[in-house]
Amino acid sequence: MRFHHLALFLHLTGVALWVGGMVFIRVCLPSPTLTVAQWAETLEHFFPLSWTSIALIVITGGFMLIAVGYAHAPPGWIIMTILGTIMIAVYASAWFSPWTMLRAALAKGALAQAQAREAMRRINKRLDIVLVLATLTSVVATLGLAL
Repeated sequence: MRFHHLALFLHLTGVALWVGGMVFIRVCLPSPTLTVAQWAETLEHFFPLSWTSIALIVITGGFMLIAVGYAHAPPGWIIMTILGTIMIAVYASAWFSPWTMLRAALAKGALAQAQAREAMRRINKRLDIVLVLATLTSVVATLGLAL
């Protein structure tokens, strides 16, 4: 086994954890019985796992891109890198802004429930955008190899 195979395995594992976690949060978890505090608790567990996954994706993707040489990389890889960078930026905006707002609102208690719900809505909107970009990236990563 070459190191490339290990890097590809780790890359795909990171993608599965990050994207799979977002699908779970947006598709499987929504329930009218969940409180904003329960959503926040779920995200408290999800964010560290997702940031670890993102680091794994960036490191292994960078390794594979450097190993092939940027000039010799398939066009799909370049597009995948661009889309991945945009995904990370949108995801980071969810973490730095509404996630911070959600935690602050929950710390204030019942008086800030509307603010907490708004923060959760903003997080979900950003996760939806990242999932659309992840779908495009998946198309590029597979069908783009035919370019």
